[in-house]
Amino acid sequence: MLHRFAAASAVASVIIAGGAIVSLLPPRWPVADARILTTAWCFVPLAWGLWAMLAPARWVPRRLPLWGAILGVVAGIIAGPVLDLPLRLAGLREARWMTLFAGPIVYYFLWLLVPVAYRSLRIMVQTPDAGSSARQ
Repeated sequence: MLHRFAAASAVASVIIAGGAIVSLLPPRWPVADARILTTAWCFVPLAWGLWAMLAPARWVPRRLPLWGAILGVVAGIIAGPVLDLPLRLAGLREARWMTLFAGPIVYYFLWLLVPVAYRSLRIMVQTPDAGSSARQ
């Protein structure tokens, strides 16, 4: 289960770092709006890791992108109707509910990276002795 947490948190951390770099580019957001976004970003790796740990065992790792899309619904509700990020960050007045549709799609594609990270962590943890004793 720790592998799931580590894989999802690692992927989320890289995505957040990329988002932070983009946020430095013009046009700059007002400080109050940027503060809300950066505060929310602090919780994303933790949320992704915990969400990955809650995934049903038979869904791991093959259905993790679908599991991430379900988290995208939650993220879409928080980003749009609750925080109104489309208006705050892009000035889009009527796009408040668009995040409910875009969130699951974006999260599905982002969570395609989580099974890759999960498999990589599983391979790194295997010891060479385990392979040699299986041959005997």
